[in-house]
Amino acid sequence: MVSEITYRVKRNELQSVDWIVVFDDLVLLVEVKSMMPTENARLGLELGVAETDSKLARAYRQVNATSAQIDQRHPAFAGIPADRPRQALIVTLEPFPVANANLPHLDLPTADISTTVVAAHEVERLVTLTDTAPSSLLLERAADPQRSTWALNECLNGHENSLNPVLVQGWASYPWASGRLTALNTP
Repeated sequence: MVSEITYRVKRNELQSVDWIVVFDDLVLLVEVKSMMPTENARLGLELGVAETDSKLARAYRQVNATSAQIDQRHPAFAGIPADRPRQALIVTLEPFPVANANLPHLDLPTADISTTVVAAHEVERLVTLTDTAPSSLLLERAADPQRSTWALNECLNGHENSLNPVLVQGWASYPWASGRLTALNTP
């Protein structure tokens, strides 16, 4: 895993996505945004799509710019393989229900690579998979025209997960924590 890369284009100093995860079969770009859907988006109103698009536009531009730098073999990205499929996750605090739907997104840049908006809890489920590799699940999801528009959570259902070791360690640090951590990791 590679953290945010600072690079120069002409005289401009720019930043890549927050994380780049290199798997044997996939390069995953991860951009994290501390945002939540508006009330209009939660209610499924038409205005909610436009509000969601405006909140996510910068993240899509960062994903596209980072992917382009990898393709162009910018020296700052020399350690990132350009020979395998590339996808992106835009991670938000809460789910954005319409972000991945096949709707007209007028104010959202077109994604240059397969890009999925996910909530933080979906990432937790993805990284604790025990019955399949996260990269395999993401590649299968992207290859399916229907499933690629679903929330990632729907593709995670039916898979087995381990407890999150970060949560287990954190829970164990409390003086009253003598029991097992189970309730915090249920989907």
